[in-house]
Amino acid sequence: MNRFSMWFANLMRGRYGTDDLNRFLLIVAVIFIVLDIFLRMRIIDLLIVALLIYTYCRMFSRNINTRYRENQKFLQLVSRFRRRSAGGGFGGGSGGGANGWNAGNAAAGKDRAHKVLRCPGCGEKLRVPKGAGKINITCPHCGTKFIKKV
Repeated sequence: MNRFSMWFANLMRGRYGTDDLNRFLLIVAVIFIVLDIFLRMRIIDLLIVALLIYTYCRMFSRNINTRYRENQKFLQLVSRFRRRSAGGGFGGGSGGGANGWNAGNAAAGKDRAHKVLRCPGCGEKLRVPKGAGKINITCPHCGTKFIKKV
């Protein structure tokens, strides 16, 4: 086994490897494989093969910068959907998972008694209590005074 692991390590040296987009594509391929068991459609077979070929081409690619940019665009797209979801992520809860899927929204979902506003003067984030009505706010960073309804 040691000989194989050394061979594989040498094979992958200088190659991109796997990332979140590859994991997503593999999960989609597995879903289509399960779907194909029941539907038996030729188009699903072709889609599965295309997904797997694209995933492995990304994995063994030596063009690391391009693969990194593709993954960053995918992560930006996914973060838009996570922010829109009511539960705060794919898991439905507000806590972060072990693999970091919900790490960005974990802190935002805990404090439901306060609202975060931006100062019109300096753009700094300010935390104010929810349900207080119309309040006068003074930014502690720049001293700008403004009125907001919360």
